[in-house]
Amino acid sequence: MKGKSNLRGALALLLVLAAAGALYLAWLGEVPLTDLGEARYAASVSAMRAGGDWLVPTYEGAPQLQKPILTYWAVAAGQALAGADELGARLPSVVSALLLILAVGLLVWRASGRASLGALAAAALAFSPLMVLTGRACLGDALLSLWTTLALLAWFLALESEADRGGWWLAGWAALGLGFLTSGPLALALVLPSAAFYALAQGRLGYALARVRWLWGLLIFLAINLPWYVLVWWKLGDRFLEALAASLPGLDLGPGLAFYLPVLFLGAFPFAAAALPELGRALLQNPSEQRELDRLSRLHLLAAICLLVILLVLGLNPAKQLSAILPAMPFVAVLAACQLRRLAMGEGGGRLARWVFWAGLWISGGLWVLALAATPAALPLLWETILSSGLDSGPYALPLRPPMMVLWPLVAAFVAGAGMYLAAWAARRGRGGMLPWALGGGAALLCAALFLGLMPQAAQVLQAPAKRLALEVGRRAGEDARVLTYGLGKPSLVYYTGRSLLQLPAAQGPDLSQELAAAGPVYVFSRVGLRERLTATPNFVVLDQGEGYLLGGNPTALAQWRGEAPPPVSREPVPPGVAPQAAPPQEPKEELSPSPAPQENSAPTQERPKAEVETTL
Repeated sequence: MKGKSNLRGALALLLVLAAAGALYLAWLGEVPLTDLGEARYAASVSAMRAGGDWLVPTYEGAPQLQKPILTYWAVAAGQALAGADELGARLPSVVSALLLILAVGLLVWRASGRASLGALAAAALAFSPLMVLTGRACLGDALLSLWTTLALLAWFLALESEADRGGWWLAGWAALGLGFLTSGPLALALVLPSAAFYALAQGRLGYALARVRWLWGLLIFLAINLPWYVLVWWKLGDRFLEALAASLPGLDLGPGLAFYLPVLFLGAFPFAAAALPELGRALLQNPSEQRELDRLSRLHLLAAICLLVILLVLGLNPAKQLSAILPAMPFVAVLAACQLRRLAMGEGGGRLARWVFWAGLWISGGLWVLALAATPAALPLLWETILSSGLDSGPYALPLRPPMMVLWPLVAAFVAGAGMYLAAWAARRGRGGMLPWALGGGAALLCAALFLGLMPQAAQVLQAPAKRLALEVGRRAGEDARVLTYGLGKPSLVYYTGRSLLQLPAAQGPDLSQELAAAGPVYVFSRVGLRERLTATPNFVVLDQGEGYLLGGNPTALAQWRGEAPPPVSREPVPPGVAPQAAPPQEPKEELSPSPAPQENSAPTQERPKAEVETTL
């Protein structure tokens, strides 16, 4: 009987992996790269490929040393396999996410002896909105989460092994080394305290320290990391040491310490609500006598300790990024799966545990439903306030009129609410076996509506017009053209134009006038909200625009944009906002179709200031 149950559970795990693969890969290359993190990684890899330097990533000519090299190499490998476009750039994150989902499912299956519980843990991880968002992005968080989770799980299995085998210990060291090559000291800060506190709670810290294979483990760790670090230090010298010192995480003891609690509560919906009572049970109702007899109870304790340590470490890190919480998600999934199985069997715990679960579910779900359902009406009503609030000063240029987003927000709100309603209905009718299916299915449909429907629709307003204009500039502008941005810091323009861009703040009007007075073509990316100021600038003419983005330039750029001969150089400035008289028409040139992928970056024309610290979604 147990064999048949495990067979059904194994099939369920395969079904979860297939559904996750479809969700994570669907239309992966259709949405333009987002700013800032995705575009920085992709632009840096393009520069590495163009310059042939696979050792030091650069952005706008400045070395990017805030993170080690492994994510850049992974993106380069993805583009080598799938093409130098959005699909290739995002493929490593998808592969990392799917491997992480599989690892969590297999570990829970091994610890519990129940394949169905492993499938439930895999589903809780796969269909959490934040996991899907980050797993479909060209970022390093999914890769880091894979290594940190594998390191902790390998050392957990090493402690569980009755024989003194070194394989799991060494596998943990290898994963830790790869995590360090992905994110530097942060990997150590996430893994080592978690492993130490777990061994201490189990009363096996001395045993672990004696068996952890220090010599071979450190050799593996150094063999993975030392070659790159030594070569970069040999190439850059003190600049690399300064970058290493700057990358060390600081401490944030202020209100930001709790930043990730709401992020995790909503980003892991609906599974964070299920993890809450199981977290308390793992810490407060998990005696050592029970843990000695039950491996799953020990896994509960590991998940609870790792979740709390990761929340604390990331909360103390001053650099707050939504996707940075991803290493905690596998342990939320483990706890959530155990609680959902209890509910399915009618063993949801005492009154307090049930109250915590249902309250957490309805609060988090209510916030999701309210925000999504209100979007179609809120955007038109609040658009003027949004434009005047400063949100139009970031990397995305907002259009002057509100975008119409009706269908997908309502679909997402409906499936989120329907999943919660079906779960509550199953609990009231005593059909607990339906509850995990209702929540898991609702979460999967919610993620599909969000990331296959709503996000592409939003990208058509916020990012696709900028991509179109950038590709056109990359196609039409000659080698002698200068391209700059005015009041718009947007790394994706660097990637899609294949050029190094000069960035001017909106306050620097005189500098813009000097740039536009050049004899050669000068292109300017900006936002429509600055159109009036730009058209009042001498020598500026509008070339094109799309939604909130404005493309302009000087008269020479206008002639080049039209495929005409450049106008004669004149000392008289062109009246603001007026197109100059066109030169006599030349022989018509063959029209080229827009390139589906950015060309290789050209070398920077002048020294650029050091790029700012990378940010993500």
